Formats: sequence, structure tokens, C-alpha cells
Amino acid sequence: MVLSTWLGDLNNVHPLAIMTDQCDSIKAAINALMPNTLSGVLDSKIAKAEFKALVLDSINVAEFERRWTDYIEKYNLDGRDWFYKLYLEKEKWVLVYLNDHFWAGMLSTQRSEGMHAFFDGFITRQSTLKLFIQQYELAIRTKLEKELEAEYRSRCFEPKCLSEFA
Repeated sequence: MVLSTWLGDLNNVHPLAIMTDQCDSIKAAINALMPNTLSGVLDSKIAKAEFKALVLDSINVAEFERRWTDYIEKYNLDGRDWFYKLYLEKEKWVLVYLNDHFWAGMLSTQRSEGMHAFFDGFITRQSTLKLFIQQYELAIRTKLEKELEAEYRSRCFEPKCLSEFA
């Protein structure tokens, strides 16, 4: 269904090739819907680990630039708009470009949205380090209180059954 919807969004223009992981059901769906599309297998765990190391473990800008070029060449990503646009904004997400700023130990990764939600209402962009530390303790205390309240509710109230079945 996902591939069918995606093809519809592409005006049913089949790509020449698709890189997938080793999932048999994805390969079968590609072969059924796009029999003329070359389906390659990318070891996504290795590629992801290399990309993560590239972003997180580069010691300086020169090393990042060298490793980025090697990565793009290794996976034949030259000319890919997404990677080109990502590279143009590297100063916003690659750690070696962000080392000159205080981030309170937070990384701009998947956890960042959770951090935004966690600190929402406690700090702003203009908050000082002193205020951050004070508000951090308040945020922790508030989170603990919410968890205790949720645990109390889950133990003291019987859930409503939404169906007629037992």
C-alpha cells in the first residue's frame, strides 16, 4: 500500500533503482509493483553507523570534510539533491561546527524533540545558564510528579471497556 501510494505521488513514474535493506516483504513488493526497477540491497546498519560516526566522531572540520567526501563516493551519492542540501546546512547539525556553543549536553538528534517537550514552559532561548540549572530541577520534579500521578491513576481506576466483549 505504501509503495502504491508513493508511486501515485510520482505520477506512476517508476524509479530506475531503489536501495533497500534485506527485508523480504519490501523486496517482494518492489518486484510486484515495479518489475523493471533494479532493487539493490544496502546494508543500512553499516551505512548508518558510518554516517553517525562521520557526524559525531569527526575531530575537526578538515576531517569531517574528508570523511564526507569519502562517504559520498563510497555510496555513490554524488548528485543526490537531499545529500547536497544536507551538506549545505552542515553548520547547523555537524558537531564539529557546533563545538563553540553551549548545548547543556544535548545533541541535535532524535532526542531533541523530546528535550523541547521536556523543557517547554521552563526555559526559552534567552534563558541564562543559571536559570537553566534552576529550571532543570523544577522540570525534573514536575516530570516525577506527573509520573506518580499517572501511576496512581493506573492503579486506582478500572479502565472502561470500549467494546461489548469481555
